[in-house]
Amino acid sequence: MAGNRCEQCENIMVREIISPQEYLFCANSLVGLLIAGDVEMTFSNCPLGRIVDDDMKFTKNRYFHQFRCTKCGTIYGMLFNTKTGGEIRINDKVFNPADYPDKKEE
Repeated sequence: MAGNRCEQCENIMVREIISPQEYLFCANSLVGLLIAGDVEMTFSNCPLGRIVDDDMKFTKNRYFHQFRCTKCGTIYGMLFNTKTGGEIRINDKVFNPADYPDKKEE
């Protein structure tokens, strides 16, 4: 699927996310892509504006944001665990919580 990326989304970095600071940087970059209309959010377990509270403390332990390029349809997942890190990768399909009835949301 990586070969299907277009010039609009080829600059989205598919990468490991090591630190909370890196994750916040990636989340801010995603906000810019959303505002520009380059991607659309397909699933999120936390609004991007609520990742940290007013004291800059994380509001959850695990975050997942999935978004799609508005030009070519490539789907990306950005997963981050505050204890173990995370990644941005290309997903095969849009996440649907109903596909995983045994998983409980935090």
